[in-house]
Amino acid sequence: MIILKKKKKILEMFPIGSPKGALNSRRKPEFYGYIKFRKTPGGSKIHRFVVKNDKETVLPPQEAIKLLRKQAVFLIGKDEETEEFLDSLNIKYRRTQICQHCTMEGNITIITSKSSFNHHQQKICRMCAEEEIKRELKYRGINKKTFNSFKRLLDKTGNLDKVLQVMDPGFDPLKNKELTLFDKITSIRDKNIPEIDINSLKLPEKFKRALKKQGSSKLLPVQYLALENGLLQGESLLVVSATASGKTLIGELSGIPAALNGKKFIFLTPLVALANQKYRDFKKRYSPLGLKTSIKVGMSRIKAREEIKLPDDDIKEADIIVGTYEGVDFMLRSGKSHLLENLGVVVIDEIHTLDDEERGPRLNGLIKRLKTIFPGIQVIGLSATVKNPLQIAEQFKMKLVEYDRRPVPLERHLIFTRSEEEKKLLMTRISRQEFKEKSKKGFHGQTIIFTNSRRKTHLIANYLTRHRVKAAAYHAGLSYAQKERIEKSFSRQEISTVVTTAALAAGVDFPASQVIFETLLMGNKWITPNEFSQMLGRAGRPSYHDRGRVYLLGEIGLTFDEETEELKAVELLESDVDSVHVYYSPEDTLEQILADISSYALKNTEDISKFYQGMPLSTDIDQALLTMESYGWIKVDQGIIKPTRYGRAVSVSFLNSEDAYYIQKNLKRKSKKGPLDIALYLEPFESAYLSSRLHRQLSKAVKAHFSTRLMADSTRDIISSGENLVKLDVGLQETVLNIQIDFMSCECKERPFCDCLQRELSSKIIKSRLNGYDPLDISRRLLNRYQIQAYPGDIFSWLDRVVRMLDGIKRIAHATHNHKKAKECSRLIKALEKG
Repeated sequence: MIILKKKKKILEMFPIGSPKGALNSRRKPEFYGYIKFRKTPGGSKIHRFVVKNDKETVLPPQEAIKLLRKQAVFLIGKDEETEEFLDSLNIKYRRTQICQHCTMEGNITIITSKSSFNHHQQKICRMCAEEEIKRELKYRGINKKTFNSFKRLLDKTGNLDKVLQVMDPGFDPLKNKELTLFDKITSIRDKNIPEIDINSLKLPEKFKRALKKQGSSKLLPVQYLALENGLLQGESLLVVSATASGKTLIGELSGIPAALNGKKFIFLTPLVALANQKYRDFKKRYSPLGLKTSIKVGMSRIKAREEIKLPDDDIKEADIIVGTYEGVDFMLRSGKSHLLENLGVVVIDEIHTLDDEERGPRLNGLIKRLKTIFPGIQVIGLSATVKNPLQIAEQFKMKLVEYDRRPVPLERHLIFTRSEEEKKLLMTRISRQEFKEKSKKGFHGQTIIFTNSRRKTHLIANYLTRHRVKAAAYHAGLSYAQKERIEKSFSRQEISTVVTTAALAAGVDFPASQVIFETLLMGNKWITPNEFSQMLGRAGRPSYHDRGRVYLLGEIGLTFDEETEELKAVELLESDVDSVHVYYSPEDTLEQILADISSYALKNTEDISKFYQGMPLSTDIDQALLTMESYGWIKVDQGIIKPTRYGRAVSVSFLNSEDAYYIQKNLKRKSKKGPLDIALYLEPFESAYLSSRLHRQLSKAVKAHFSTRLMADSTRDIISSGENLVKLDVGLQETVLNIQIDFMSCECKERPFCDCLQRELSSKIIKSRLNGYDPLDISRRLLNRYQIQAYPGDIFSWLDRVVRMLDGIKRIAHATHNHKKAKECSRLIKALEKG
């Protein structure tokens, strides 16, 4: 084939071989030629035919005509003179387009309107467009592995100029949402699922009335599917569907009728905050039905201002029990399963916690214990993020109910940023604009911003507030009252934005229309696909919003663990959730077998061997039993296994073998360590940070960025240096001296990297508590004297963990007949709880 292109007064010729496969194929012409015409009364004739190869050759006009008659001729654009010339010679031709960029490099690429891309008012081929994107990525310093994301945008827009515009520092993402949109997840209801009125279901009438009162009149798709799979006939189910798709009600549809029928209904969650929220909901909703709701979360009785005091309800008399996994497992391990007599339905919320390294084996063990001790129960697992649901369902003998459609559509946007400051400006504008929009249901759009540290939640929230966006920082370090105030303000739409940590994602239940990822780090690691799915699921609630929206702000060049944030953003958007697997370490195996024995779920070696058959254990069962017997945890007599008093104390206290041995060894009368020393060694206070003021001045003094964590090696090194001290303001010099004198005046060879700082700070907090100070007061005192930021909620939670550790020490003291130490534990527990 030969391409003809009019250029000023000449007609260019490009012979490029066979027409077959020529479309979108970059070809080097066999030679370059051109024709000059002369006007005659009979029309245009060839005046000159020139061929350029290695050298320029003038050929007779007849050679050009021969060539044109032999080849398939394609004409670029419209040219009257050329068309008349070809017609006069009866040479057929077709029109086509070529890539203008390719011709600059001496190549010819045939393109069509559909296979080309706009660039500077020209049409160019895919290869040139992609090469331009790669050049721009390199020029802008953007990770080349993000290329596929820009390629996707190129295909979507058909416009290279728009793709390059996204990389430009002056690009405004809010005015070009169609360019930041990565994809849109639709919410079209499955037409095969009918709308069923709740009135038509075989449920107690007063339960139906309660459901109507809370706004549930028709079944949502996943609820219908659960019913079709035997929900009301007692079938155990694994329900996998998006956040806010109606999973929780599935548990209630089975659990509440069971409770009204004299059976117990247990609802389990991974977090105390979620359990407390569900407890309040159920109590309010089902008390009028005559049902008693109790909570079991394993919290201590710490008395503190602005902290919740959970009731110590009688579980035996309860119809509905809301609890954490560990709260209910505590009862089983204590051998008190009789308190759950007549158990009918157990709902396991967030069952994908099975994948958690520490809690996964415990949850797996709990589910299996419940099914063994109460063989007739109905177990319902709920999750939004499981890639291998069938495998999990089969593992627990459940039927799988899966519905993959969201209750509202979700837009996912990707914005590449160049600095933290740009991120803050964007978050301000995005949050403000979202709040201005109102859904058809009458609600303003509200935003959750995820970041990776508590300090940053406050920095971002303060920045937003200064720029006329009503925002609040929300994290586990706040007191219960503080968190509750924020939750209520958000619910009443008095604030538009909550800034929280990625670590609290599972416990955040704000009805937000929008989620912004300020960073893709969770603490000191990248967010996993499962965590990402969980977090973006928070955007868009069917009761409030018409759609959800998610923004990922990937900072160009920000590198962590040899990966850039802009690439991680693309990877997460392209990712699927990971499979959920339970992994048992040797320690996990010992803990779970001991828990089974302590709960009387398993009573002999044969039962244990059958129970764990096929499970991926890292330790042989017989070897595990021998180890436990050597530790003094169990007694084996002719195949019958019973827990010792010491073994049950270890199990009920959720201790590993190393910690249990440390306690046992140091409780001996010869040991100089008291129960509090033991507790603080095993459970030191870790959540301490330098205040923003002190950190800022120290960073300036050392001319380097370092961690705000007080216990970080870099921080210890800097605050122990006299050279750094003199560079601070006088007031802060005194502050750092206070830290050195009160916490770091040891003579350890490893100083400042020894444990003394952490141990002395832990002791300081405990002494303050024993002197009657509240977590709020302790937090203020640490800030005033040392510029150490320790949040009241963290102090409260830590005191609770210390009390629980003292509980464990007390149990082991009783088990080893050291009643004096047990009495001391009781005194300390009472003093710490009362304050």
